[in-house]
Order: sequence, then C-alpha cells, then structure tokens
Amino acid sequence: MAPLSIPLVILGVQCATTLAFSVSSSPGQTVNGIGASGAWWPNDVFSFPESVREQAAELLFGQSGAGLTSYRYNIGGGGVGVNNPTRAPQTFFVSPGVYNWSADAAGVYFLQKAAQHNVPQLTAFVNSAPTTMTTNGRSCGGNLVTSQIQAYAKCLADVIAHFRDQGIRFTHVSPMNEPDDTFGTCGQEGMQVTPQQRASVVNSLRSALDAAGLQSVGIMADESSSTGNFLPEASQWLPQVNKGALAAVSHHQYGFNNDASVAQLGSVGRSLSGVETWFTEICCFTAASSSQKSNPAAALTYGSAFEPTMVGALQLGQLLYQSFTQAQDAHFDFWTALSGGIGCSPLNNPSCVTTPNSNGWNDGLVYYDPSFASNHNTALYTTKRLFLMKHFANFVWLGSTRFAVSGLPSNVVGMAFKSAASQSTPVGSARASLILMNMGNSATSVQPSQAGLGNFVGGAVTTPNTDWQTFGASGSVSLPALSITTLLFQ
Repeated sequence: MAPLSIPLVILGVQCATTLAFSVSSSPGQTVNGIGASGAWWPNDVFSFPESVREQAAELLFGQSGAGLTSYRYNIGGGGVGVNNPTRAPQTFFVSPGVYNWSADAAGVYFLQKAAQHNVPQLTAFVNSAPTTMTTNGRSCGGNLVTSQIQAYAKCLADVIAHFRDQGIRFTHVSPMNEPDDTFGTCGQEGMQVTPQQRASVVNSLRSALDAAGLQSVGIMADESSSTGNFLPEASQWLPQVNKGALAAVSHHQYGFNNDASVAQLGSVGRSLSGVETWFTEICCFTAASSSQKSNPAAALTYGSAFEPTMVGALQLGQLLYQSFTQAQDAHFDFWTALSGGIGCSPLNNPSCVTTPNSNGWNDGLVYYDPSFASNHNTALYTTKRLFLMKHFANFVWLGSTRFAVSGLPSNVVGMAFKSAASQSTPVGSARASLILMNMGNSATSVQPSQAGLGNFVGGAVTTPNTDWQTFGASGSVSLPALSITTLLFQ
C-alpha cells in the first residue's frame, strides 16, 4: 500500500500447473453496479488540501483509480446526540418545506465529484430521519414516528429534487438502515423502523417521488444488517409494498453466514418482492479463527483488523463471490470508501500502512492518518482491496450477465460476465470477462481458449507485488499466488 500511487510491476515468470475449466452456457443474473459509500469520511477529508481531495476522488471514481460504478451519499439527520463528531452529518432539513442547502458541504463536495466522474449509480441513503420525526428527538436511539412517515417521505423527495435541479440525478434512494437497531449507544446516526412501518415508508416515498416528477428514482429497502435479521421479518413487510414501489431489496451481511443461508436470503427476497436483491454494505471482517488470519479463504466474522494486503483483498473477494453466486445479488457495495481506522501511526512507522495489525479496521478501500488534525499528515494510503474492487468495477459492466465457471481447483474461484455491447478496456474492446481469484500460495495456469468466451484480447492482474498490471493476449496465462486476474474476450 503506497501513498497516492498505482505502481505497475512487470509480472515474473512462475512455475504453474495448468487447469481445465469451463464456463456455463446458462445465464445468471444481470449485474448493475460496484461501489462504496460516502459516510462519514468526507467530514474529515474535506479539511484536507484541495489537491488531496481531488486525488481521493480520482482514486475512487477515476480511470487511474478504481472507477467505481456506484456511490452512496449519506443524507444526514443532523447528528443530534451522536458522540462521534465525524459520524454526525449535517441535515438540510429545517422545518417542513424549509431547507438549508448550504449544509453538509463536505458530503456534497464528494457527491459532486462522483457526478462529475459520471458514476452511473448514485444512491441517497439515510441512517436517521430529522429529529422532529424520531421518538426521542435525536438522531440515534429512537424510532421513526409513524405519524411522521409521510412528512419524512416528502423531506427525502424534496432533497432528491433539489439535487436534480442542481444537475445531480440520484438513481436510487434508501430510506432506512439496519432498521432493527435504534443505535442506542449513539456511536453513529440510526433509528428503528419496525417491520410494520417499512411498507408504509416505501409506499409513501414512492408517492412523494412520483409527485415530484422523480419516477426514475428507484427505492431500495430494508438494508437489514444480516440474514438472521432479514429472513424472519421479510414476510411481515414485503407483501404489503405496493406493486412497482420497490426497485431492489437491499441487505448487508454482518452475520457472515454460510452459502445456504445467503442463498435463502436472495431467494426469499426476490420471491416476496418480485425485484432483484442488492448487497449494499459490508466491512470490518476478520478471520473467525485467529490461526487462519493469513488465509484469504478463511471463514470470516465481524471484528477489528487492518489487513491491507492481498489476504484482505481476497477475503473481500470471497464475499463478492458469495454475493453473486449464492445470493445472486445484482449489485455490490462496500461500506466506507475511505477510513481513518488504520490502527497505526504512518509518520512514526511508514511501513505500518502495508502491514496487518489488530488495532485497525477493514472498513476502507483507502486510508488516512486518524491523527491528521494534530500531525497534519494528509497522505492517502491505498490497499489491495481498492484494486480488487477495480477489477469488478471495470470488468463487471453495468447490464452484463453472470455465468458460472466450473472445473477450477478449490483454491481458485471464478465468475464470467458477458455484455451485449462491446466495451472499451485498457487492452482493447471486449464483450466478456473472466475474473479469477487465486487464494492459494502457488501459481496456476489457464488457457483462455477453454473459456469459450470469444477471442482473448488480454487482461489485468493484481498480486502481492503489483497493484495493477495489464497484459496482452497469449495462449496461456499464469494466475500468480494470492492474486486476482481478469481475462477479457471479444
């Protein structure tokens, strides 16, 4: 992980076994976005020099960075009662129909950057309604007031209409977050929205958006924190949602459940709603067993760890793989794009930014020094996770279709994606991609022609020593140990 750099290192020759594999002819789901959120780091990074803010935007949205195709903007509730100032975003809401559009300059700055980079999927998401609409008059620890649901829906429609008039068009809105939790410790904004309220929130919001001429803005819900929360409650609210009101069933995965449970989540969500499922937040993962912390294929759990290497990247890769192949989600978002949870002092120990530790958190793609206010270190530090996300954001094109891959060894996982239209890539035009993640400690070779995806034109690879390297066509391609490689076909 290096400050503000994307080094290219020529791939070395490795001894490797050659494997046989095949790509299914049966199409899976259509995929429509790979991204991350703008909660809460803009409140810190907005104070950095303009050149660093520009570089942060380029790392997330630009061609030299990850090129994310989805960005989630947090509509703040005002942060009343929140005990961490960084996690207390300002609110536009003053009173019904009255707004302070100069609020949240930090969040709006990076939203504007995403729009300027033509990020195609922009979601406005909410952790807490304005305090006049919560039971305790705070931005955490309370419930959404039932009698205020229509006023809340009108508030969200007003905010989205304002940005439309400013030239920023949200594609989606998410009116609740992990709604089983009041977030009573007030470490962040949050409010409980009961299962009995959720359909009313969605239906009221649909009406408010339509009345404001925002028919194109899709609604997602309910951002349940885990499979264990979603499954017992889905039948209590999804059947009450009006037809056409919901665009996607959104969920998180903090239970780190097994494949069967995740597959059930996707199946239940789609069958009860008639719409696709979206994976919209994950972070803060570590190996469930401390003895497996260096194993990228280890079972995961929630906990502290800063893992900036390929191990941490491939751990995120297995969550992406599970989301697409088991839940069959149509979309994937990481949690906070930037984080100060590095768990070390880069000025005192420069090598710590590339070294795992147990004090930080796997909650960012890019990191900054948490002591920036006192030591004035405003450098940004990339992780291998950023470049894994670059593979998916660049080569799982919006509207592409997933195809299963079989015949791979147990330490390699793969997915294929096909686009109806030819796509421009760094190695030439392509219509299909094959993403292969080698979780093992030895190289493996593949013959691209076995994929049956068309003419092989080249690809890109990320390894322990290489953040991003493109390469041309050849008869055989080595998948280095602990790597992600994308092969492209026309």
